[in-house]
Amino acid sequence: MKKLTVLLLLMTLMMGCANDSTDDLTVAPPAVITYQKDVRTIMNQSCATSGCHNAASNSVGLTLETYTQVRNAFETRGALNRMESATNSMPPQGNLPEPTLNIIRTWITNGYIEN
Repeated sequence: MKKLTVLLLLMTLMMGCANDSTDDLTVAPPAVITYQKDVRTIMNQSCATSGCHNAASNSVGLTLETYTQVRNAFETRGALNRMESATNSMPPQGNLPEPTLNIIRTWITNGYIEN
């Protein structure tokens, strides 16, 4: 009987420790986001690739390989709107993960810091 009581007590304690919240899984962007340190890698891996927005492909007349090109795309060509679009996403295979988009949003909000 003691074993059963201990077992029930342990099960009760274990069930009380459950936490279904995903709030603590959110990754905050780095405090200072720069093009060179953070955004360039995202652009190189997701946008300035063969067949898309590199100099060789120059898809839709948009190359995204330098700071100036990337900043211009966000300031004048609506790049963030396309990256957030549910119907016409960029990259075409689907929107970037929310933490990645948050890095770009923070970079824009903070004034497109280069270095």
